[in-house]
Amino acid sequence: MRTTLVFAAAILLRLALLYFGYTDVDYLVFTDAARYIARGGSPYERATYRYTPLLAWLLYPTTLGGLWFEYGKILFSAADLLTGWLIIRILRRRLSQEKATSYACIWLLNPIVASISARGSSEGLVCLLTVALLWATLQRRFGLAGGLLGFAVHFKIYPFIYAASIFCWADATHVGSVMSGRKDRDRPVWLEKAMAVFNPARRRLTAVSALIFILFNAAMTRP
Repeated sequence: MRTTLVFAAAILLRLALLYFGYTDVDYLVFTDAARYIARGGSPYERATYRYTPLLAWLLYPTTLGGLWFEYGKILFSAADLLTGWLIIRILRRRLSQEKATSYACIWLLNPIVASISARGSSEGLVCLLTVALLWATLQRRFGLAGGLLGFAVHFKIYPFIYAASIFCWADATHVGSVMSGRKDRDRPVWLEKAMAVFNPARRRLTAVSALIFILFNAAMTRP
């Protein structure tokens, strides 16, 4: 199955749903919050807005009126498509391009997935961050994975559930042993074991994710 044709069909599916023009009630909350920001206020002045202020800032163009109201739906749908591309990249580690694309169709050509973003739900962005986190982990880019994890958890709390799995996966089997050469006989046994558990990959993952999470929270909650 040709990847180009699949993405063309996926784009047409989302354009058709966007043309249909139905809107999730949450999208109205998001865009109202963006309008409060445009007026110099807080997004939390909008009743039932319980999300990061960053989401309202991302939807700032919707305050321009007219067709710009659909901007967020297009943004979320584009995130869906990027998620599908990352799924193919991940599957290509073990499968041929044709098989990887075929499996990715479960996401890209799924009308339920497409309609969720096309109606204005922000879950497409969270899914993109989560799949990007998996891709970065499999690439052993733990600094990037940590950044994505911290940002994803700031955006919505539930990606935190993947932190323990990634931490456990980043062991000596997958990233190499932390110890090289002879062990330092002067080190206590407990320190040797601690260093084996908190190898460089795990330390990088933990430190970067915590830093990014704290920075975004501080930036979004300052008076």
